[in-house]
This record gives sequence, structure tokens and C-alpha cells, in this order.
Amino acid sequence: MRKVLIFFGLWNLLIPALPAQDKQEVPNFRPAKVDPTTNVVAPGASQERPPDGMSSDLPVALDQSVSLNKIYTFLNDRKQKPTGNPMLDYEKKYWNHGAIQQKEIEGRQGNIFVVNWQNDGTPGDFTVRLDYRQANTRERVMTKTQEYKNFGGYEKTVIQVAGDDYIRGGVVNSWRISIVRDGKIVAQEKSFIW
Repeated sequence: MRKVLIFFGLWNLLIPALPAQDKQEVPNFRPAKVDPTTNVVAPGASQERPPDGMSSDLPVALDQSVSLNKIYTFLNDRKQKPTGNPMLDYEKKYWNHGAIQQKEIEGRQGNIFVVNWQNDGTPGDFTVRLDYRQANTRERVMTKTQEYKNFGGYEKTVIQVAGDDYIRGGVVNSWRISIVRDGKIVAQEKSFIW
């Protein structure tokens, strides 16, 4: 084995190096011209474009004293099978507690949003606003709101897309939760595909 290694070492020294292969030039590539989609804001546009499915949107003026701490979403649908996780199975029982008749049970089926938010600034009039799209309504955006007068401190808001809204529209695919004060969005969170 040692003789073979010595032979190949001497072979490499005695034979001149072969000329290196010429590098091929990379062709000058220009992508095809693509027309802008509906999600593109025209260059030089001064205002933000509203989300698809909305004709207009409120202006955004974020305020550091108002914050969305946590948003918890839960799909309450009896078609879902038990998970085997006692905590998740109890969650469904919690939201359906007290529903006895079939109509009551169907009225509680749907998407549930629990929004924990707070105002550390001066008390004011706020609106918690849920904009959402559902599976059957495609790009159409629906809105649900809840009003708070002269509010300061911490609040837990529950907004439900349930009952007839859920039966007709289906599961909520994308959502945006905004805190509105004086006609301006002061805090907001969005789902990944909003």
C-alpha cells in the first residue's frame, strides 16, 4: 500500500498539471416582465392600500400605551374528534357549558377569539375590532366590534364567529384584531396569512 501511495505522489510531481478548464460564462438573465398583482402598492403612492376584500381601511397610528398582550383562538366544532389531551377536551366542554338543545349547541359552534389587551395611558373610548375572512366567503372581509367607554387598565375581550355566521361562512382562515381610538388603529395583530 505504501508503494502505491509513493507511486501516485511521484506521478503527480512528474506529470505537468493539465490546463484548467475554461469557466463557462453565465448567461445574462433578465426575468420576464410581470404585471403587478392586487397586493402591490404603486410606487409613489402616499397612502397604504387596504387589505384585499376591503374597500377602505382606518389609518394606523400606533400608540405605545395601548398593547395587545395575548390573542387566544379556539375552534369549537363538534365534528372534531377528542384529542386525548384532557385540557383541550375540557376547553370544548367549557365553551359548550349550558347548551342542552340542538339549537343551543349549534349556536355555540364556531371560532372563538379571546383578546387580552390593556391601556396604560389616559382613559378613552376604545373599540376592539375583529376583521376576518372565512372559508366559504373567500376574499370578503367581515367585521365584528366591541365598544368600551372611558376605558383604562386591563381587559379580556371575547369575540365569537359562531352560530349562523359560522354555519354559512365556515372556518375563519385569516383575521386581524385592532384596537381603535378616535377612528385610528392604535394597536393591531394579524394572523400569518392576513
